[in-house]
Amino acid sequence: MTEASSDPTTPPRRTDEYFRFLERDGVDWNAWWEVLCGRVAGAIFRGALTPETCERTCRRFWDSPLLTSPNATRSSERAVGPRLVSSDTLDTYLTESERTRAGLAEICGGPGRTLPVLMDEWRDHLAGRGVPFRLAEHDGRQAGAYKLRSRADSENFGLLPHDDAMHNWKLPHLLDFEIQGVKRVCNALVCLENGPGGELLYWNTAFGPEDRQALGMRPGSYGYPLEVLADVERITLTIHAGDMYVFDGGNVHAVAPSGSKDVRRTVALWITGPLDDGTVLQWA
Repeated sequence: MTEASSDPTTPPRRTDEYFRFLERDGVDWNAWWEVLCGRVAGAIFRGALTPETCERTCRRFWDSPLLTSPNATRSSERAVGPRLVSSDTLDTYLTESERTRAGLAEICGGPGRTLPVLMDEWRDHLAGRGVPFRLAEHDGRQAGAYKLRSRADSENFGLLPHDDAMHNWKLPHLLDFEIQGVKRVCNALVCLENGPGGELLYWNTAFGPEDRQALGMRPGSYGYPLEVLADVERITLTIHAGDMYVFDGGNVHAVAPSGSKDVRRTVALWITGPLDDGTVLQWA
């Protein structure tokens, strides 16, 4: 539930018990379902991956020949996987999804309860509810399932306040992609390595297209001005290696700084969203 505002520069705020994070030891698929359905803002599952799995995944990530610096303005960023918004065409994104799929599976696979195993469990849980779950597609080509990204920052934010709602994706090369049909977006991440900082900062507000326009932002614009968030209720969520967390990507969120350029914050991340027919899509 969102409270309307007569001033488009004043962000709307959630007014009920929606604005909270469920916290569980280990993965609780029912809690994830509550987030996906829009009944609660987020959930965090402590220790979803073991320290051994996180260490092995990070080692393979840093040794991978697929490792790139996708953002020229952020020298600390490294990633493996496709880039949706910053790709120049949908074909470029889908080609990169195909090129990195096997490498990501190798990085994240192995013995024990790995990220691919968790995704299979989530698929089984949805199937038990009678809900189809698949990768987003375009002309028979599949989106990336997830990507890995690492940053080491000592600025005010590891990631600026932003959202991942659909109005951020109204770029010409994405308008034919079926993800435009999802009713809400649910971000999902697994922390693989982190220092004492790198908290998730999550505000009790979501901006619509008119709000963004009033702030001088266009589709794809990144970073909300801090002054419009100064008096908004905020959750600060401590994140440890091995934690998996999911949340409504339409709300404004950011990443606190790690406090040192020598501390790396490495995550696996992806997005899910329900279509009108009940199918849940996944993409990265």
